Amino acid sequence: MLQDIRDRATSWVAYIIIGLLILSFAMWGIQEYFGGGGAAPVATINGNEITLPEFNQQVQQRKQTLQSILGANYQQQYPDESIVRKQVIQDMVRTELLRQEVSDAGFRISDASLIKRIQEIPQFQKDGKFDPEQYKRILEAQRYNQAQFENELREQDKLRQFESSLASSSFIPKAELQRFQKISEQTRDFKYALVMVKPETIMVSDAEIDAYYNDNKQAYKTPEQVKLAYVELKEEDLADSISISDADAEAIYDSQSERYRTPELRKARHIMFKVPSELGADDIEWDMAIEKAEGMITQLEGGASFAELAEKNSEDTLSAQKGGQMGFIASGDFTSKALEDALFSLDIGGYSKPIRTEQGVQIIQLDEIQASEQKPFADVREQIINERKGQLAQERFIEVADEIANLLVEQPDDLLEVSESFDLEIKQTGLLTAANNDGIFAYPKVKTLAYSEDVLTENLNSDLIEVADGHVIAIRLLEHKLSEQKPLSVVKEEVKNLVTISKAAQETSEQGRNLFVKMQNGASMESVASENSLEIVSHGAIRRDDNRVPQSLSQHAFSMPKPAEGDRVVDGLAQADGSFALIELNKVTPGSEELDDATYQQLTQRVNYGRREFSAVIDAIQEGGEVIIFEDQVADPDL
Repeated sequence: MLQDIRDRATSWVAYIIIGLLILSFAMWGIQEYFGGGGAAPVATINGNEITLPEFNQQVQQRKQTLQSILGANYQQQYPDESIVRKQVIQDMVRTELLRQEVSDAGFRISDASLIKRIQEIPQFQKDGKFDPEQYKRILEAQRYNQAQFENELREQDKLRQFESSLASSSFIPKAELQRFQKISEQTRDFKYALVMVKPETIMVSDAEIDAYYNDNKQAYKTPEQVKLAYVELKEEDLADSISISDADAEAIYDSQSERYRTPELRKARHIMFKVPSELGADDIEWDMAIEKAEGMITQLEGGASFAELAEKNSEDTLSAQKGGQMGFIASGDFTSKALEDALFSLDIGGYSKPIRTEQGVQIIQLDEIQASEQKPFADVREQIINERKGQLAQERFIEVADEIANLLVEQPDDLLEVSESFDLEIKQTGLLTAANNDGIFAYPKVKTLAYSEDVLTENLNSDLIEVADGHVIAIRLLEHKLSEQKPLSVVKEEVKNLVTISKAAQETSEQGRNLFVKMQNGASMESVASENSLEIVSHGAIRRDDNRVPQSLSQHAFSMPKPAEGDRVVDGLAQADGSFALIELNKVTPGSEELDDATYQQLTQRVNYGRREFSAVIDAIQEGGEVIIFEDQVADPDL
């Protein structure tokens, strides 16, 4: 039961692996289990399907990321889950189109590049160095085999390679960069004065307050509120309640002794002749590499030193400096099975025949064998206990969640049966509004169901809600307060303040526009400022990125037409803070068109033309692809 939960690990390492992959994982969510589920397509891209489980998993990941970044602001920016779902399907469609394009173009990632990529992932390292055992443990914890993970990672790197090839081959003409520099380094000499009618000078009558209140009654209502009872089940709580005896741990240790052995390690050297397989090498290039390797075999058979030949001839420059030394290798470290099979079949001092790999042609020699050793029970005791507790907690969580889901339907009128059957505390919230984003209202699904007809109107238990991996909640209504009109006597001061601010802004705008008309008719800024007690602000010639001037005002000044020599251009601008700016532009000085090499490089990076071209290519691919999106599947999170 609840196979979806069983198939997903709950530890932090899940995020390491998911974060590395561009392609979706086909996993189910608990709501799909309760609803029956089904691998219906959400979209098809040139015949390839994006299934509902894949899509829902990506939606969940995106929501978790956004919630961790935005916190309490998440609900305000994403009030409807459909916003996230539309963003996710667009991204998945573009990614699949790009994956198909990259595959058709013949991009490849060599074994060496892939190995280097994996070894540089911090989570697979111990004391700053790649640890093959840790790599295996993390993948096993996610029920991932190495081939599956490495294939996914290879796909991701192909996409990066494609993007990089576009960025490096694209360029912006020098004339365009000169034009960009001329505009971006342009300076403008202008001055401004701010008109502001102070709110404390404004008089507001009771009639004005009454009129504003009556026109805006909807704004002066108490929010609808709900008070909820809920129970929650957490896998981590179940794990804490489980104890594993040393005898049980030792039994596991004895029955799975192979898991607790250090791997056999083989110290190897190699000689490599590269073939540019990433670009699609032809047979002639492969034949040339094999011929070079066979020449090395001839010299080895004549008694030559493998280390010396590697140092002089190997095209793996890093290992060549050390006589071809690759260090200790464990089973599974090589992505080439042929290379691994050869190494683990050699006797010490022996060497292989030429082996064809994605990197090129290689010869490998065995220098030393470090035998596998059994780890003492004391060293792995804690690991065994924690793993077993986690396994039992997962199994128990699945069973209990399944039983709770059934009880919620069988006993829909209260949570008491669920609480007593599984020793779960019935907790209560305070009065909550739709604007609340803390407590259980931090989970959008809980908030949605709290205002559903079943919970709010029929007063039934909710369905069991999966709010995170290993965490489910069920709710029911305790109290419901409808929205009510606030009497004017309660909100009078608030209304008065708003009317005051509104009248001040209106008078500011009228006064500012009248002064602007005077300047248009020839009045100097100095005379207007003097007559109206305004302060003139001027910083001389400034660039558009000068932060001494408010951004909106600066942007407007740089959009004004260039004045004739010795003349001026005036304008007026209402500001977001309620003030009105009078602006006088006196001079525009263009930036230099001269570009030295250093400036050219800086501007190229600043303009980021390669990235723009990459985006344009993706748009073109999408326009030419056959894409069908099933909007009903995208829009409804409960399908």
